[in-house]
Amino acid sequence: MILAIDPGKEKCGLALADGAGKIVEKLVVGRAAIAQAVAARPAEIVLIGDAAYGQAVKAELPAGTLVLFIPEQNSTREARVRYWQVNPPRGFWRLVPTSFRFPPVPVDDYAAVILIERYLRSLSLGPV
Repeated sequence: MILAIDPGKEKCGLALADGAGKIVEKLVVGRAAIAQAVAARPAEIVLIGDAAYGQAVKAELPAGTLVLFIPEQNSTREARVRYWQVNPPRGFWRLVPTSFRFPPVPVDDYAAVILIERYLRSLSLGPV
């Protein structure tokens, strides 16, 4: 199992994938609950976005957790696009370009999914 965390100041997005890379769970939790959320989802590796709060989130994880930092550049933008792909707008909103729409819910969980996809893509590339 692979667990990805999109770290934030107040909330974090989590995504859990099986060995084949299929997403089995995704959720948004408050920063105060991150250690409990990780402990409840055993994984061989924990991926954390390398943004500002990544090191702080790592410090909150149980000792001995295998952590890998993944580049987080543009992951929130990609998460917004993914949100609208999964939840297409209806009515008048279909005519508004995606770049002008903001999802009605946090997309941190979608950003965590993006981190898993980046990690798996890096494995398939192998050493450069």
